[in-house]
Amino acid sequence: MSSMQEHMPPLHFLFIEDTEDDALLLVDYFQSAGLKFDWQRVDTEQGVMAKLQESWDIIFSDYSMPGFSGARALEIVRQYDPDIPFIFISGAIGEDVVVEAMKRGAQDYVMKGNLRRLLPAVDRELQEAQQRRKHRQADQLLRKLSLVVTQTTDSVFITDPKGRIEYVNPAFEKLTGYSAEEVQGKTPAILHSGINDDNFYEQLWQTISCGEGYKGTFINRHKNGELFYEEEIITPLKDEEGNITHFVSTGRDITARVQIEEAQARLTAILDATPDLVAIFDLEGYLRYLNESGRRLLGLDVGEDISRYCMWDLFFTGAAQQPVSQILTAVQQHGVWNGETILRTTRNKELPISQVVLGHGRDGDCVEYLSTIARDISERKRFEAELEHQATHDRLTNLPNRSLLSDHFASAVKYAQRHDSSVGVLFIDLDNFKRINDNLGHAAGDVLLQQIAQRLQGCMRANDTVARLGGDEFIILISELHDPENILDVLNKLRVAFEHPVIIQAHEVYVTFGIGIALYPHNGTRLEDLLRHADIAMYRAKSSGSNQYCFYGSDMDARGHELVSLEADLCQALEQGGFALHYQPQIDLRSGRVAGIGGLIRWQHSIRGLVPPADFIPHLEKSGMIIPVGEWVLRQACRAHRNWRELGFNDMRISINVSAAQFSDVDLLDKIQRALQDEHMPKRALELEITENILMRDPVSAAEILEAIHALGVRVAIDDFGTGYSSLAYLKRFPLDALKIDRTFVRDITNDSGNAAIVEAGISLAHKLDLEVIAEGVETKQQLEFLQKHDCDLVQGYYFSRPLPMPELTQLFHGK
Repeated sequence: MSSMQEHMPPLHFLFIEDTEDDALLLVDYFQSAGLKFDWQRVDTEQGVMAKLQESWDIIFSDYSMPGFSGARALEIVRQYDPDIPFIFISGAIGEDVVVEAMKRGAQDYVMKGNLRRLLPAVDRELQEAQQRRKHRQADQLLRKLSLVVTQTTDSVFITDPKGRIEYVNPAFEKLTGYSAEEVQGKTPAILHSGINDDNFYEQLWQTISCGEGYKGTFINRHKNGELFYEEEIITPLKDEEGNITHFVSTGRDITARVQIEEAQARLTAILDATPDLVAIFDLEGYLRYLNESGRRLLGLDVGEDISRYCMWDLFFTGAAQQPVSQILTAVQQHGVWNGETILRTTRNKELPISQVVLGHGRDGDCVEYLSTIARDISERKRFEAELEHQATHDRLTNLPNRSLLSDHFASAVKYAQRHDSSVGVLFIDLDNFKRINDNLGHAAGDVLLQQIAQRLQGCMRANDTVARLGGDEFIILISELHDPENILDVLNKLRVAFEHPVIIQAHEVYVTFGIGIALYPHNGTRLEDLLRHADIAMYRAKSSGSNQYCFYGSDMDARGHELVSLEADLCQALEQGGFALHYQPQIDLRSGRVAGIGGLIRWQHSIRGLVPPADFIPHLEKSGMIIPVGEWVLRQACRAHRNWRELGFNDMRISINVSAAQFSDVDLLDKIQRALQDEHMPKRALELEITENILMRDPVSAAEILEAIHALGVRVAIDDFGTGYSSLAYLKRFPLDALKIDRTFVRDITNDSGNAAIVEAGISLAHKLDLEVIAEGVETKQQLEFLQKHDCDLVQGYYFSRPLPMPELTQLFHGK
């Protein structure tokens, strides 16, 4: 043993012995045998436990000790280390005790009085302990490998050299649906889907039969019939002579990944097919992806490298563009920015686009890259420009309307405030225009108004404004008026301009008019006040005869008294039931049935008789009475609908107008809800008609109110579409149900190509926005046929019925 130890480190011996002399005898014995070792002695249970924290090559123990049992020492040692050699060295003990000690894990027993067997036993046990440790480590490794195979999420199966399955792990059972018993002795062909052909499997078998590994993707079939994709590696196992003994297959379910890749491929195909530009780019703006439409819009060739192009240069350059920093800030804070920009192509062409920029990051962290969707809106911009012109100009005369007049007045006032000057407002009303309409016809009257508009414009400077309010009323806004007396020069120009007659249908028509004049700031600071004062002065001028003018003065109270009297009459009408609703049917052009009813207010005055709405509704709005009168109209309409439902007419809806004041009323929603509840009115049977000008005064607030009305279930229609100012960018965001084309467009659709184009475009636009289209003022069969041809949904007008009181309309429904 000493020769074996020449090149080995000292051994570590632990003696469990109550007598130190006995331990020293053993030390002398081993040293005399030439062993190199260090040693320690313990004689208590605590001492044993403490020393077992150290490393020992062999442990020697007395069996019988006064305060400690050798059997207990063996038990403690085996709990700590099952492989360390443990030899009892003791006096005489019984054979049964020795056998029991060997069973409990002792390697040997040597008598203290006869140590001849001790050295061979030590030598043997040191070698066997090393083998035991190796076997135990190998077993542990094998168990770990078994756990790996059993617990891995990858499918594992093992076959014999002929491909018959001998083992499958639980992941295989989960992936395929087959239990180990079901596939035992069968080949993997049980999983074949039929999609991989025979040639595929023949080449696979040839590869692995030659001892080579194989890696590939299989389309297999689950026990339940479903297909799944598996990425599989097949490895041949060989014996020492190189013969294949088994094949091991490990597979991973990649069905989800394949589906994602297929979805990405479909998405790419969709993105390439869309007409919109779709791009992905980094925070510096450099392109990383661009679809085919994007290449086409930018003028890039199919194979051209896109990474050298910067989106910030293509989209956001120029004084009119929004700074890149603002866009990035919006994306960082909200995840998205949208707006309209100009796209500058590689050929230096500029295109207006509607664009959305999205930020992308991981789990809501900072934005790492950006994407954008951009649509060419050139055609829409042209259409919007046309609509904007229509919204700010009178259709008949092409003069500015009230909306544009208000803008010009604001500019004129700013100049007047800076230069201490005045602004003149001339209110012009033609004399005897109704007689011309009656004698020569409405077409002649329209031509006359157009001719008058041209002459009025010919009299004015470029910085003055000629506008038409409607009917035969014109407004001249004179800016930069440093001396009010200069208005007399304007009046003289007007007199000269209309000295010669206007030729209408070979008739000479001499035009005369009354002019009322109000000055800013002397007669008011608001346009509404100046128009009202000029209107009063105009009436004073007309009372003096034809072709007269009059400056407004503070003594002109007659008109004011008249308005006060009118307001008192309106209050009385509301209190005493002087108002009534007349109803005009709306016809569904597809079915020919009555689909809706328009409710129109009328005033039966005790002296003046039936007063047209145009003569009293403006006064309701100015006085604020439109709020209670509007609520009366709402309740009356709901009550009428209830009566019709009781008569069996259940499929109709009823439409009423909502004024600007009502729309701004904080109690509007409550009033609507109460009216619906009180009359048990189906919510979708009520439609509120709101003019586009009301919505565009404050689009953001209007959107909130419309959302609230929509939440009630009530329909909303845009009334008089095309006569006001609206932005399609806002209209498409409003929760709308219908669009009503104004009668001014319908009137001339059969003989005015411009009106016909506007109506056709309006119908197309509404349908693209998923809105129903209602045409007002249908009076002829030709108008009806035009609207039918262009897929208008509903129509109303005198061609079918004038507005009728409820009893007469009910008789009409019954066919009486």
